[in-house]
Amino acid sequence: MHILITGGTGLIGTAVCRALHARGHQLTVLTRQPRAKETEATFVTALQDCAGAVDAVINLAGAGLADKRWTATYKREIVASRIDLTRDLVEWMAKQPEPPKRLISASAIGYYGASDEAVFTEASAAGEGFSATLCQRWEQEAGKASSAGVQVVTLRFGVVLAKQGGALGKMTQSFQVGVESWLGSGTQWLSWIHLDDAVRIIEHALIAPSPALVYNATAPEPTRHRELAREVGHHSGSWIKLGVPAFAARVLAGQMAEELLLSGQRVLPQALLGEGFQFHYPTLAAALDHLQAR
Repeated sequence: MHILITGGTGLIGTAVCRALHARGHQLTVLTRQPRAKETEATFVTALQDCAGAVDAVINLAGAGLADKRWTATYKREIVASRIDLTRDLVEWMAKQPEPPKRLISASAIGYYGASDEAVFTEASAAGEGFSATLCQRWEQEAGKASSAGVQVVTLRFGVVLAKQGGALGKMTQSFQVGVESWLGSGTQWLSWIHLDDAVRIIEHALIAPSPALVYNATAPEPTRHRELAREVGHHSGSWIKLGVPAFAARVLAGQMAEELLLSGQRVLPQALLGEGFQFHYPTLAAALDHLQAR
């Protein structure tokens, strides 16, 4: 297939390009910065520069939610990088003589809001807060592509764990100096996914004959932040256990800490499991064994 990818130079996008190129697909990547053509993909800075009919679109673009403090300016950047780009993408698809057959569009489990007790599946209602509202609007914009006959599949990603980049390194910086740490109480839920499985879920959504409308892209066994600290500590040999008080996280990161770091949600990939999808890394222990292997 000829596949157009937005966000193709990010953590997930880079891995997706590598995997899809290995399977023989032709890739065009929409990027903000001009880049020379590479072995894996052709890079364009405008949708109108995408040459030839496109069979499918993978929409992964978006400024990192945890990259900066949520100032009014950065919130606008977060919204524009998702809502505005997706709107432009959908309009472009609708104008094509032969629109793409399928749009795989990213979202996040922030859609469900935060809870210490609830268990969320794809059928669960949307929550409240900045990230929940953002995800709802993001999904609504992507869904408009169906009016042009495009099949839309939404992927609600959990926290992506990878060897390099992503959340794991940021969450475990203290372990490098022997300190096993967690934020707040450490009892908040963490619904996560290994990068390799995240890529495989995208491939599944791309080729499934009758894909679900929504997939939770999370491992089947969510964990709590304290358990993540314990598992990482087993691998790193930390010798001090120290929680970071919630008030300190709020002072440093503001609203972002409240929504992303000090709260969480227990999300299950019910749709994927129902379709027989096999996770390579279903448990946190298995994922960390691979990611932290020397």
